Amino acid sequence: MSKPTVDYSVYLVTDSGLNHPSRTLLQSVEDSILGGVTLVQLREKDLDTPAFIDLARKVHEITKKHNVPLLINDNIEVALAIDTEGAHVGQDDISCTEARRLLGPNKILGISTGTPEEAQKALADGADYIGIGTCFMTQTKSPKRTLGPIGVRAILEALPKDHPLKTVVIGGIKRDNTRRVVEHSAGRNGRILDGVAVVTGIVSASDAKAASQDLLREFRTGYENASNYLQGQVSKEKKKSIDEVLQSFPQLLTTLREKAPLTHHISNYVVMNDTANATLALGGSPIMAPSASEAQDLSKVVSSVVLNIGTLTESFVECMLEAGKHANAQSKPVILDPVGAGATSLREATAARILNHVHVDIIKGNAGEISTISKIVGCDSESIAMRGVDSLGSGFTNPAAVVQALAKREKCVVAMTGKIDYVSDGVRTVAIENGHEYQGRITGSGCMIASSIGSFAAISTDDHFAAAVAGILALNLAGEHAAARDDVRGPGTFRAAFIDEIANLKPEQVVKEARIKAIQLN
Repeated sequence: MSKPTVDYSVYLVTDSGLNHPSRTLLQSVEDSILGGVTLVQLREKDLDTPAFIDLARKVHEITKKHNVPLLINDNIEVALAIDTEGAHVGQDDISCTEARRLLGPNKILGISTGTPEEAQKALADGADYIGIGTCFMTQTKSPKRTLGPIGVRAILEALPKDHPLKTVVIGGIKRDNTRRVVEHSAGRNGRILDGVAVVTGIVSASDAKAASQDLLREFRTGYENASNYLQGQVSKEKKKSIDEVLQSFPQLLTTLREKAPLTHHISNYVVMNDTANATLALGGSPIMAPSASEAQDLSKVVSSVVLNIGTLTESFVECMLEAGKHANAQSKPVILDPVGAGATSLREATAARILNHVHVDIIKGNAGEISTISKIVGCDSESIAMRGVDSLGSGFTNPAAVVQALAKREKCVVAMTGKIDYVSDGVRTVAIENGHEYQGRITGSGCMIASSIGSFAAISTDDHFAAAVAGILALNLAGEHAAARDDVRGPGTFRAAFIDEIANLKPEQVVKEARIKAIQLN
């Protein structure tokens, strides 16, 4: 008998202890297959071998009826006893080579991996697929660390693109994160996850069939998006040209002031008042709400979310994760301002944690912060040192290439502020030369830009690149206008004038006074 062909798209891993009380495990298995599960692994750690064989035989009758392969977890004896289609082993179980010897060449063999080295060894030892994890925290295991999409991507990139080894991700995979994990873990070598392995997202669901249908839909959408992105099929026809973006700014600002979109800010204590006032002056509406317990309710009424890590506390971080998660679920844009990332290990770890758990639509930072984010996600760039929240030195040799590469890697918009500001969505890249030096001499001017971007993103939902450029340009023009006033004598008087000029900014000035250059990169 030849080795069966396997579709790894939605891979059910059972756990009787977590099975929904309204049905038996056998019912969960059949319902999930009817919903779209393509592969089943029977994982029962607490059963002795005779009981395991009895249960496996009953499950196998169901999977064979629907032509879905059944694998046995960590028990080759059971797999051989009832002739299942294969087995799965962990790093602490029987070795991959020994499992292959016992199973023979025509059975499916998978192995758990958590590092690039383990993945490469599994490939060399003859595994058919690897289970990459743990991606997120889960009820079934207590891992020392989680990988997140960034760690999953590092493992995918350690594997040759054209090798037939298949890959699935496991650990905390649910309907609301499946698409993001598949999209964001896609490697620059062209590797995309072949499937998602799910435990509680199916067996603990009140409706296993519906849960499986949702997971299959989300996986396929994520796979298609990742494939299109890697193949360079991000449709330029759907994107406005730089000139069209610029010409749209007066209407964007007019619409912002008409609609006054509500933006949820989880911001730092130092600049909270300034960012709220800047948002109001621009025409938006801020809510400064740092409690995780209200993030879900707020996600239903706000139009965008700004995450600012300037003053870190654990409660702030938990609120950011909750707000980001619920914003993702509601398709509301998320802006990350990684203030001081790279200055301390805590800030760097927090930025990584957010990027691993939340789909960020726009990343805004100075050169040092963007350098740190690039390092976190495995995007090669020069290293820019930080002192507190400020970046040091003259910046990147080729800043436009850095923001474009990071935007491509994270499939988002990246805005890097400095003497010249750079914005890219991975396809379109611009340099913005407006602004005044006084902006860099008051606390919070960069955070105000993140808030401005958040307000524009709330109304420019189909083009976050335009939102980022508009958000920077509006405040930079206000900075120029404020500095030119006769009553401004220095940073102190500039601060009040800056808020005034944000409010005074006229839509037609945005186009007339903009100094923006399109940058063409390979």
